Amino acid sequence: MQSSFFILHALAEQFQKDLHQAKLTEAFAPQADEICLVFQKTDATPFYIKVLLKDMFQCVFAPEEISKPKQNVHPYFTDIYGLSVIAVYAGRNDRSVVIEFMDGSCIVFKMYATRSNVLLLSKNNVTEIVRKVHTRDWDFSLDTIDKDIQFYPEQSVEEMLKPMYLPAMVNEYLKEQVAGLAGAECAKKMQGLYNRFATAEEYYIQLKDQQVSFCLWPTEYTIFSSTDLYETLSKFVQFYFRYNLFQERKIKLKSLLQKKAEGAEKYIKKTSEQLLLLYDLIPPNEIADVIMANLHDWKEGVKERELFDFYRNKTIVVQLKEKLSPQKMAEQLYKKSKNRHKQFKQLEVIVEERKLKQEGYKADLASLDSISDYKQLQALELKYQKEEKAVDEIFPFKRYQVNGFEIWVGRNASNNELLTLKYAHKDDLWLHARNVPGSHVVIKYQSGKSFPQDVIEKAAALAAYYSTLKNDSLCPVSYTQKKFVRKFKGGAIGSMKMEREDVIMVVPQDMKEAEGLKRK
Repeated sequence: MQSSFFILHALAEQFQKDLHQAKLTEAFAPQADEICLVFQKTDATPFYIKVLLKDMFQCVFAPEEISKPKQNVHPYFTDIYGLSVIAVYAGRNDRSVVIEFMDGSCIVFKMYATRSNVLLLSKNNVTEIVRKVHTRDWDFSLDTIDKDIQFYPEQSVEEMLKPMYLPAMVNEYLKEQVAGLAGAECAKKMQGLYNRFATAEEYYIQLKDQQVSFCLWPTEYTIFSSTDLYETLSKFVQFYFRYNLFQERKIKLKSLLQKKAEGAEKYIKKTSEQLLLLYDLIPPNEIADVIMANLHDWKEGVKERELFDFYRNKTIVVQLKEKLSPQKMAEQLYKKSKNRHKQFKQLEVIVEERKLKQEGYKADLASLDSISDYKQLQALELKYQKEEKAVDEIFPFKRYQVNGFEIWVGRNASNNELLTLKYAHKDDLWLHARNVPGSHVVIKYQSGKSFPQDVIEKAAALAAYYSTLKNDSLCPVSYTQKKFVRKFKGGAIGSMKMEREDVIMVVPQDMKEAEGLKRK
């Protein structure tokens, strides 16, 4: 409610008393989306106004003192430095305050929620604005700031409330006050409440559910009250940043922990499913034994054969490699079998580690609700900031998963070169948008598996998306095994050439990084 026209009108009246004939000596932005104005009163004492223009919080107040950063301070309104104030007024029923100077120039505080801004006008034409993102403010006119508000018997309560642009808390209070009334009686009651707010002489700050609110009536949650509007607004800003900002940081951290816990749950489920699939597969050494037992009845040049599995006493289909003899294939399977237990162990360790992390996330989520001071909150925030930094240091690329295959994407030229020359295996599939700058993309090879077409298409879409063709409807993407990729001799960082390539046409498209693996 601190930016309602009720408060801004009362504030303008106070400014009119304190700033008459005062000179603007300085205006600067100590931080983004805020501005400080410094005036010298007729008795040579300074008077400060600070305007906060954040999307989440807007307020005009008069602090007793301000601090100015020593560097990188942007000055504003230098054309009117030294000019005297001749009038301060608020728009009628409008959330604006106008400070008028002797040459006709005006500074306007336009406190329209997320569209709030501070403007400098000369002859009713905007010459300077603080928040340049609001380009429509260049067309602002003082002719628009006076509005009429009337309450009629035929209006609903919502229709009465709409033109006042009050926060939800105030609207709820007003609805309670007119509950059960209708027609002329309701309109009369609403007019009485309007008049009461417009002539309020005492101001209140309430703290409810760790949220601070400015209001014009006392409640059981009131933590401060005063007849001094300057004092109340300054206290309100202090309380807001103490409580509301604290709550916003808690909510942000809670959201992060929930995402991490959910990501861990998905990763545990997926990895456990992979383990079950591995357990269900026939061990490679047993397939090798079956092949060796059938050497007497072997046919060359076939991709698969039905062979009798004496371990399970049934016929099984064995996938073969045309260019390999049965003895060579059996040899490969025996070698693969030696590493199988390591694969099981690795996945089991990963699942256990992720379960421990998930328990940690849940424990921190439970403790977060009881945290009531900044030191505890900062300690928990720092813990996860360090974790994110550690992930950055451990794994340097964007990381995705498609149907069990990992896809790695470079982030810039040097990162691309690191991916291709240091991290990619010779049997990985390497992709790049054809003949244009872009990220290197690698699909990690899995022993004994070919690259599925849908995985290639997803990876190609990423290569297209992370290239200069990302906005095209279709993009050609080259792909080949990494062993056919070479660095240009004397070429720029990240420049590569392919000794052979295939090309696929895809729609450029990004996708979510793999849960539990992505780098922020």
